[in-house]
Amino acid sequence: QCVFDDTRMPYKQKMTDTLSWNDVPTCKEVGVDTDYVMLRGIFMAPGVTQEQVDYYVELFKKVRATPEWKDFMEKGAFNQTFMTGKEFKNWLTLNEALHLQLMTEAGFLAKK
Repeated sequence: QCVFDDTRMPYKQKMTDTLSWNDVPTCKEVGVDTDYVMLRGIFMAPGVTQEQVDYYVELFKKVRATPEWKDFMEKGAFNQTFMTGKEFKNWLTLNEALHLQLMTEAGFLAKK
């Protein structure tokens, strides 16, 4: 068992009698050189204003700070990576190529 991320999960509440999610090592810690962050993103239509983008970025920052959100994240053992702007765009670009390669190698893409 390992976590497909570059850091252990932060959740210290026990999920079994003896282990928390934080006790599960990263894949790199157990000798598997891999990491993976699943895309769970929100996209806006082309042409939105920076003011509109800023509104939603701030809204989601507030939501992420609520006890209900934190509880939901912990119960689902979700990764809490939060990216916006250029950082998110760069991550999407890098991972688009990765997913194309993985899906091609696995034979999941229809051939033209």
